[in-house]
Amino acid sequence: MPLLSALLTATLLAAPPPPAGCEGPLGRDAVVACALAEHPSIRAAEAGRAAAEGRKLKARTLLPSNPQVEVTASRRVGLWNGERDINVYGRVAQELEIAGQRRKRMAMADAEVTQADRQIELSRRDVAAAALSAYYEWLAAREQRAMIERIARTADTLVDLARTSERTGLGSGLNADVVVATSVRVRRQLIEADRRIAAARAVLAGLLGRDGAGLEVEGELTPLALPQELSALLGSALTKRAEIELAKAEREVFLRQVEVFRRLRAPNPSVVLYAQRDGFAEQVLGGGLAFPIVLPAPLGRTYKGEIAESKALARRAEAEVERWRRVVQAEVEVALREVEARKAELGLFEAERLQRAEGHLEALAQEMATGRVSIRDAVVLQQTLLEYLAAHIEARRALALGSVELARVAGLLPEGAQR
Repeated sequence: MPLLSALLTATLLAAPPPPAGCEGPLGRDAVVACALAEHPSIRAAEAGRAAAEGRKLKARTLLPSNPQVEVTASRRVGLWNGERDINVYGRVAQELEIAGQRRKRMAMADAEVTQADRQIELSRRDVAAAALSAYYEWLAAREQRAMIERIARTADTLVDLARTSERTGLGSGLNADVVVATSVRVRRQLIEADRRIAAARAVLAGLLGRDGAGLEVEGELTPLALPQELSALLGSALTKRAEIELAKAEREVFLRQVEVFRRLRAPNPSVVLYAQRDGFAEQVLGGGLAFPIVLPAPLGRTYKGEIAESKALARRAEAEVERWRRVVQAEVEVALREVEARKAELGLFEAERLQRAEGHLEALAQEMATGRVSIRDAVVLQQTLLEYLAAHIEARRALALGSVELARVAGLLPEGAQR
């Protein structure tokens, strides 16, 4: 039985199966869609919204409390004549709200649902940004690895030529050591590229809730298409940024709480109906209203403390709204300048010159073998061209990641991830 209970619990708590389209190599859109579909932080935020819906359902109750029914019976014995009889007394009381408390509770529940919606938007944006960043990191590391693999073959050829020259006496040991040192540097870059691919795969697998061994991505290292005008980005950020909207929703919840507590100070009357059979064989029917006695604080409950607390929390939320507006304005401008700088940096690289640089690297070993390039010159050329090609990949990676950050701070994710 314990084993069966454990299996049932594991089944109930297991993550949902991957949605259709999340198998095989994943493109940019598929990466974001699959991450949004499976990430537990989004499911937690959606559960928070379901809880707010439950509070809203509770607030719709018409009566503040259930009716109270009281039935008592007593045995009477006359002191002088000794006669005996049974008295029966019944009473029904129902509390009523007359100050509109139900309407205020529903308004506060609506504000809590809105707050939960903003939390879902915030979770979806952060998950989309993390998925896109891991996706671009993977593509950049893969391109770097492919480039270094092509160069590594040339580096091995240079090492063989340098060692051959050293053995035949045509070259010095210093040249051979320099070539070997350069080859080690290339191999280190290859190991680093493998590490970056493994790290990006692990991060993306964690976001997708999948085994990283069977995960693969496809696509180009191209940035997101975003507006480039600062005014348009600021306008979008100030209206869509989840942190601002969440702070606004939180302020609204506290303001609604103040209204609810104020209405709760109004005493709720109770309608009372009663029936009685007394010792004189009489039947008595009656009814009336019961009003609670409102005592001043601190003897009675006046909700003064709750109102003061909610007002202070509303002021704090208002300050958070203003703080996030300032933060968002700064973040958008910084992210836009970052993208502009990365674009300018990428513009320094010419496509034709990049192709020629890779061709030079592949032909470098042959040039040295024919004697047209010395070993030392070959080492310098190899390192210079390798750094040039690596800088191009790094510039493309930085631009892609910069576009993700700009989309995040402008409130354009996950919609900004659509091509």
